[in-house]
Amino acid sequence: GAYSLVFLNARGEMMLARDPLGIKPLCYATDDSLFAAASESVALLNIGFAPEQIKSLPPGHVITIVDNEIQLKKYSTTDSSAHCFFEWVYFAHVSSVMEGRTVYDARWRLGEHLAGNEAETIDDKCVVVAVPDTAKPIGDAFAFSLGILSLEGIVRNRYVGRTFIEGEERAKKVRSKYTLLPSVTGGKRVFLVEDSLVRSTTLRDLVKRTRDEGQADEVHVRIGAPPVIAPCFYGIDMSTVSELIAPQFFEGPVKGKLSREGLETMGNELGADTLRYLTVDELNGALGLSECDLCEGCLTGEYPTEWGQ
Repeated sequence: GAYSLVFLNARGEMMLARDPLGIKPLCYATDDSLFAAASESVALLNIGFAPEQIKSLPPGHVITIVDNEIQLKKYSTTDSSAHCFFEWVYFAHVSSVMEGRTVYDARWRLGEHLAGNEAETIDDKCVVVAVPDTAKPIGDAFAFSLGILSLEGIVRNRYVGRTFIEGEERAKKVRSKYTLLPSVTGGKRVFLVEDSLVRSTTLRDLVKRTRDEGQADEVHVRIGAPPVIAPCFYGIDMSTVSELIAPQFFEGPVKGKLSREGLETMGNELGADTLRYLTVDELNGALGLSECDLCEGCLTGEYPTEWGQ
């Protein structure tokens, strides 16, 4: 149900197509006779295209290049869209632009909304530590909004890839992925900010290590997305409910306020002093998109295509 295709044949003919709902991103750029396409705008920036030359391919559209003639056509009768919210929260590069919105700006607004609900007393012992790298803008905005420091108390090992998509030995790779800095977190009330929480392998380990190795007095977990309560069938590797941590503590989609009991129980399970999420409504407000413009199947259990449902 979700696809972005770029096809080049031996005759030098090219085709791009994006699925009717635009679940996954796809962009292109032209400069005289030069044409390029990529899933994200940052790849095109890096090879020399100017920002104004780069455009998102609209959902349900196809571009063909035959005999050096570029044609853009709509092939779908669908007028709605369902952009994957996870692209803005986690998957997309922070410097990319999707559907006219900068990923960095979107993540900054997630942090602002997260800070707007903060219930803990803020004092000079507080410090924000964002889990690198994708949560950094969220953590910075969270800290800025509350008037406290955002510091690099966790350093990422650049030679370990994304563990979200790892299978076997995932826990071992997670542990080698980060180094804790007790000079930043020692004796502090640490707000550990993460962009999302799916299985909890990474976060559970970081909460414990922030206390043990980082010598923090308190660890308060803040998630810049709503609870993931359902699988994804559109290309993200989370296919069963049993893989997910949130369904154990929250029932169904949480569009309004999350239950205090669920947050306390789950926070205790993670080893955190407190736990806070964004709600679906807050996510939509932060991204500046309505619920009907986004695919939020993993948050609500309501999928935008028949086969996904």
